[in-house]
Amino acid sequence: MRNVRGVCDDYLHNAESEKQVSHIAERSMNMPERPPPLRPRPVRAASPLAREFLLYCFLLVPLASELWMLPNGTPGDNPVKQVEADLGLWAFRFLLMTLAITPLRRYGRINLVRWRRVLGLLAFTYAFFHVFVFIVIDKKLAMNVVLHAVLTKYFLPFGIMAFLILMALAATSSRASMRVLGRKWRVLHRGIYIAACLVAVHYLLFFDGIRTEPVLYAALTLGLLAARFGGKHRQA
Repeated sequence: MRNVRGVCDDYLHNAESEKQVSHIAERSMNMPERPPPLRPRPVRAASPLAREFLLYCFLLVPLASELWMLPNGTPGDNPVKQVEADLGLWAFRFLLMTLAITPLRRYGRINLVRWRRVLGLLAFTYAFFHVFVFIVIDKKLAMNVVLHAVLTKYFLPFGIMAFLILMALAATSSRASMRVLGRKWRVLHRGIYIAACLVAVHYLLFFDGIRTEPVLYAALTLGLLAARFGGKHRQA
C-alpha cells in the first residue's frame, strides 16, 4: 500500500510540474517579442555634384575677401584698381589649374579630372567679377569711357576675347550641353587653350615694362600647353 501511495504521489508531483512548465511556456509564447537592436545607418557620401558645389563655394573665399576690400580700403590707396587686378589674377590662376589637370594625370598619375569643371567655372566667375568691377565700379557704367579704354589700351582687347571664350565654355559646361552638342562640345572646349594664351598676353601687356610675375605666368602657360600637346603627339 505504501508503494502504491508513493507511486501516486510521484505521479501527481510530476503532473503538477509538467502543468507548471506548460503554463510558463504558454506565457512566454504570449509575451510580445523584443524589437531588434537599432543599428546606426551608414553615412552616405555626398554626391559628386554636391562635392563640386562645396569646393566651388570654398574657393570663392578669395572673391569675398577682395569684394570686402572695396568699401574698406585704407585711405590713400586705390582699392578698386587693386581688387580689379587681383580678381583678374585669380581668374588666371584657376585657368592654369584647369590646364594642369591633364599633365598631372599623364605625368604625375594624379587624377583630378572630376574637379576640372569646377576650376573652369571658378576661372569664369573671377573673370566675370574682374570685368564687373572694371565696367560698373571703376568706369561707373560710362560705356563711352569703356569703349575709349578698349580702343586706346592695347591689352584690353585680349582680355575681352578671353572673357568671351570663358563665357561660352561656362555656358556649355553642363552634361546636358555635352549631350546636345556631341562632338562639337569637345571642339568648343578646346577654346580654353586660346583663352589661356590671350590672358597671358593681356597680363604681359598690362604693364609698361617687363615684369617678372607676368613673364612667369606666361612661361607657365606655355609649359602647360607644351605638356598637354607634346604628350598627345608622343602617344600618337
